[in-house]
Amino acid sequence: MGDELAYAVRVRSQRWSSRTADLTLPERVAWVLGDDEGRPLSTLTEPAGLLVAAAMVELLLDASLLDAGCAYRRGPVAIDDPLLAWVAGSLLAHGGAKADLQHAVTGNRGAQMIRRTMDRLVERGLAGREPRRVFGYLAMPVFGSALRVHEVDALHHDRAAVRAVLDGEEPDEAAAMLVVLLHHGRRVRELSPADLTLASRRARAIADGRHVPLGVSQDIRRLVSPTVSAVLAALTATTVIGSGH
Repeated sequence: MGDELAYAVRVRSQRWSSRTADLTLPERVAWVLGDDEGRPLSTLTEPAGLLVAAAMVELLLDASLLDAGCAYRRGPVAIDDPLLAWVAGSLLAHGGAKADLQHAVTGNRGAQMIRRTMDRLVERGLAGREPRRVFGYLAMPVFGSALRVHEVDALHHDRAAVRAVLDGEEPDEAAAMLVVLLHHGRRVRELSPADLTLASRRARAIADGRHVPLGVSQDIRRLVSPTVSAVLAALTATTVIGSGH
């Protein structure tokens, strides 16, 4: 039990703002891609896959989900987060075969993953939906088109923490896993690093297991990068959130 708690603490490390300390990894991926000015969260071209991949990384590292070669199966550690539990249930509903992975990230399942992740940010008070005009005359809440960040200072803090790693600061496990996801999802640019070329190289190196402690490097190489790559390979592009002002 101690190891399980230790992992959870590392994922939700003190590097993050106190307002976002308890975010799961998929929530954090969506969160750090928010607009610095608090405008609607940015459009993602591969959101469902990236968010599912983030959830799977957390589940696998926490031993709540196990890689059994050609399939995934439930691990020994109970899942107490509803979003992560939903992802695990979706993956295992038809036997967990890796060949069926695309069903978890495309179509209805992918859309649900997006909605559930964004709903969590709203429930936590970090963002809120805003009415927008549809066809020029009807104002109504439109999912995916007007999600505005409320906790802008917390967003600035967390984005700055990720940029610091991209600029060369040594990452802890929580930041390393996030950078791996951003690299594979081709989202490093969205963090507005001072030098995009250097930041991209840094992210690629971390995704290869460099610049991190040995234990974290082993996890990235044997589990994290292969999992994220497999999920994104199964993806049909989907859009998460509009970026209109």
